[in-house]
Amino acid sequence: MRTKYIFPVLFAVVCLSVQTSHAQELWTSAGIKKTFGKHWGVDSDVEYRTHDGLSSTERWTFGVSGEYKHTYFKVDAGYKYIHGHTLKKTTQKGNIIPPYWIGRHRAFVSLAGKLKVGNFGLSLRERYQFSHRDGKSVPKLNAAGTKPKPDEWIETKNEHMLRSRLACEYNIRKSRFTPFATVELYDNLGEGFAVEKLRYTLGTECKITRHNRAELFYRYIQGVENRADNAHVIGVCYLFKL
Repeated sequence: MRTKYIFPVLFAVVCLSVQTSHAQELWTSAGIKKTFGKHWGVDSDVEYRTHDGLSSTERWTFGVSGEYKHTYFKVDAGYKYIHGHTLKKTTQKGNIIPPYWIGRHRAFVSLAGKLKVGNFGLSLRERYQFSHRDGKSVPKLNAAGTKPKPDEWIETKNEHMLRSRLACEYNIRKSRFTPFATVELYDNLGEGFAVEKLRYTLGTECKITRHNRAELFYRYIQGVENRADNAHVIGVCYLFKL
């Protein structure tokens, strides 16, 4: 088998084996990017995610960002609006809160450094992320789900996060595929830099044409304080470059 096909085939095998052994989340996105000269760029994208087991929609997201890229580093900043779907849950008193939608606003700024060693590209990115969840009054029912109770008030919530990501990619000569692997830590600045979760990602980018690119990845999310954050994710992304 030719070298340029090894990484895509191995990645497909990993995705299929995980998919058959555990319920999945699916993350998809589509974006458009415009560059200005060698250093500047702006982009926007929409994202769709499902809950575990592809059972229902978890969120819709719309984002815009801008970047400045140099030979050895990149600076970017952006904003995202997240329209999230919360599943049915039970309160401590046994009442039922039916599924509801709630909005979140997220802003970020990041700095990444990059080093090339042969066919390998290594990068370290530090990103500060601020998230604000809107407050909302949602319906509430008794334990049997038959009688309305006074509405439940979902408090507003602010979150300050530092996301540290180490990435490695491999440039396969004369191939459209660029495989990559990343490890990312989520440090909650509001909780004294407590690590909340880790993300391990294995994927590949595919250059379809000069203007069209796709990305396929498998991601394992490990919750540190809350095991409910654990998840297996299959991701598919598309980017159109102007």
